[in-house]
Amino acid sequence: MNKLMRVLVPGLMVLLSACDNKDSASTDPGDPAVPGTPPPVAGCTNPLPAGAFDRSLVVNSPSDSDASTNPTPTSTIYFTVLLPERCPGAGYPLVLHSHGYGGKRLRSLAATGSLPTSDPHFPSIDALTQALPRHGYAVISVDQRGHGESAANTKARIVDPALEIQDLRRILDWAYDNAAAFNFQTETGTGIDRDLKVGTIGYSYGGGYQMTLAALDPRIDTIVPNGTWNNLLYSLLPGDGVKLGFDGLLCLLGATGGVENTPIVAALCNQVGVQNLFASTVRTRDDLVAALGRPLTRPRTIDEAEVNPFFYSHSTRYFETQQAVGQPWGFGETSATLRRVPALFLQGNRDVLFNLTEAKRNADYFAATGADVRLLSTEGGHMNPLANQIEGTANCGTVIGLDSILAWYDHWLKGVDSAAFDGIPKVCISVADTVAGQPGGTPAGLALDAMPVGSQTGAGGVPARLEIATVNVGAVLSSAPTFVPVTTIAGSGRVLAGVPRMSSISVGGGPNVLPRAAIALVGVGIRRNGSLILVDDQVTSFVEGLHTFNRSHQNSIIELPAIGEQLQDGDEVGLLFYEQQVQYAAILSATSAPNLTNVVNVALGTSLPAFGSALDGSLLSAPNPYDAVATGIELPILIPAEYPGASLRR
Repeated sequence: MNKLMRVLVPGLMVLLSACDNKDSASTDPGDPAVPGTPPPVAGCTNPLPAGAFDRSLVVNSPSDSDASTNPTPTSTIYFTVLLPERCPGAGYPLVLHSHGYGGKRLRSLAATGSLPTSDPHFPSIDALTQALPRHGYAVISVDQRGHGESAANTKARIVDPALEIQDLRRILDWAYDNAAAFNFQTETGTGIDRDLKVGTIGYSYGGGYQMTLAALDPRIDTIVPNGTWNNLLYSLLPGDGVKLGFDGLLCLLGATGGVENTPIVAALCNQVGVQNLFASTVRTRDDLVAALGRPLTRPRTIDEAEVNPFFYSHSTRYFETQQAVGQPWGFGETSATLRRVPALFLQGNRDVLFNLTEAKRNADYFAATGADVRLLSTEGGHMNPLANQIEGTANCGTVIGLDSILAWYDHWLKGVDSAAFDGIPKVCISVADTVAGQPGGTPAGLALDAMPVGSQTGAGGVPARLEIATVNVGAVLSSAPTFVPVTTIAGSGRVLAGVPRMSSISVGGGPNVLPRAAIALVGVGIRRNGSLILVDDQVTSFVEGLHTFNRSHQNSIIELPAIGEQLQDGDEVGLLFYEQQVQYAAILSATSAPNLTNVVNVALGTSLPAFGSALDGSLLSAPNPYDAVATGIELPILIPAEYPGASLRR
């Protein structure tokens, strides 16, 4: 119970934080300082005090683009301006912030500029954002559509470029028009209309908006996405298997956070969320499409022709693919070509919703422009409490995430160089030990010039390739996996770090009394002293049939989630094949399973509904026997002391 609370409380802080600052009717940039503000540090005799100022903006776009919601012709978006202590006439770079799904905007400043570098990754990003005014930045934090106060008259559309992104562009227009009153730094001579010095920050949902906003608005000078997606169809349906564990948890968090969803999202949650006793039967893309198309689906029936473009066009992968074939993005842009936008990506390699390979794909797209792009992996991100995961920090070994972000802004928004900025590697992969879902042992990071992909040859590379693996996974209703070794480690100082891949995997159904598709559940594993380790808790589904690429990221090979782990002499490294796995098991509510004991009470007297996994002894979890043949299995293993450009940060 205590372990579960340690997972959920940090992740829900953004949902439950008390909002105790003054309302917008009584605040303006000249209001008294927030209690506890440090002494003035601005370089003038009578600086204006730091403070938080609530505002709202009516935008000329409908509350939803789904006709069944009877949308209003305009939308009201609520936001808060966090300002530093400042001198009259001074201009401060602006950082635009947005919350995670189910969250709300930040409405108060940190008491000091100190950074909580040992806090869990996601909560520490909010704390950094609140501290930015103490470091000479202005912040605008936004309640996106369907969230917080903006939920009063809008529906959440999962960062729709046609609505949510346009809202944020209008807020930047507002910031330019009110730059003198709020001390926002404007820019002239750039050839960009209503230009500002502006960067972005946020995690998860608040990371997803940053890349599309940077593509559509030329004012964005730099972005810092944390723990976010490249392609939502891949995130939610990898290998066409429904990631029921976190998909259901997202829906639970959205309901707890009071999110007002557009009908497509609401219908999806009604199929895979805790409110559906039969969510365990919605296991594949085909199952989900069939469920959404039933006449009794609420709030309305949804067909596949709606679902696919909805999620795909809200993803960076869509922008990249359209650009590659010379097609417009379709959101009012003048050029469907990504600009050179410096980008610092932070992503958890234990994140079981948006894995590290997604961050690599985002980084590759932005780096292809010639921009300065760097990628840090962490032991944080989206943690599944049903897998006993506990979130780690935003650090990659001794590369401190929050310090790196602040140094990044100082460089790109203020033109201030520092040793901290110079110390940010091009790539850093956390290689802390996987310890039963925990953040790991001693922090360790592997700094590299590029993310390794597949078997490594040449200087410092340890070849690790298996031409073919054949497995038979029986109907045993067991969480114990079948292990297929690829290589055995000879010697110390080896590291598993980067993107594993396969040429193909063919999945066939085993003997099963139920007429349903088989699903192979595959992860990278280590057999050490007779025990099995699922590296970084990462498992990918592959439904019955032949797979030769990631369906939602079509290329010539299958990429598995990127991972990081230090190896020991004698370790066997290979693939794990599960019949059942908690990441792909539905979560159950108190009403659907009244005897569950996973009841969680969280901060401020707010309770999360009781929930547990369909694997907790429930009869809803049916056997999943299958046969699988995988070819061209490659694992990225290297020796840092010999690998060009590699160094351990620990």
